[in-house]
Amino acid sequence: MSSKTVRPGLKSDQQPEKSLDLRALRRTPGFMLRLAQLKFFEGFYEEFAALGLTPATYAIFAVIRDNPGVPPSSLASLLRLRLPNLIKILNELESSGFIKRNRSKADRRAVELMLTPKGAKLIAEGARLTEPYNEKMLAPLSAAEQRTLLELLNRLLPL
Repeated sequence: MSSKTVRPGLKSDQQPEKSLDLRALRRTPGFMLRLAQLKFFEGFYEEFAALGLTPATYAIFAVIRDNPGVPPSSLASLLRLRLPNLIKILNELESSGFIKRNRSKADRRAVELMLTPKGAKLIAEGARLTEPYNEKMLAPLSAAEQRTLLELLNRLLPL
């Protein structure tokens, strides 16, 4: 896995030099969701750096673990990744021994993705960090608010 990725821009605990009026943006769901995504990604890079996982690779591992044999095209579509970009990541994961690509028995032209034992071990280690990480990131919300947030996001983003 690659070393820790550095992301440009302000960290979530840094503030611009002077206070800015963001009332209009705070009423914009897309803007607020994007800032929340950035905050969660910053936290993810810190918490999962020792494993070498990024948000994208964690998602790839989780989908393959939960859907053995998933084709790359389905994975790309689900994760909203361009297929050529996903293929680059899959090449790295395969050369590192985390995944393997098999030809489908039903259609020899099709490729199926599987975790290797090494990949299964890595996603298991990542999964152990997930609950404490989510608890930390969602700490400002009550348990009921956390459930409501997930319910609303799942309604907005039916997968």
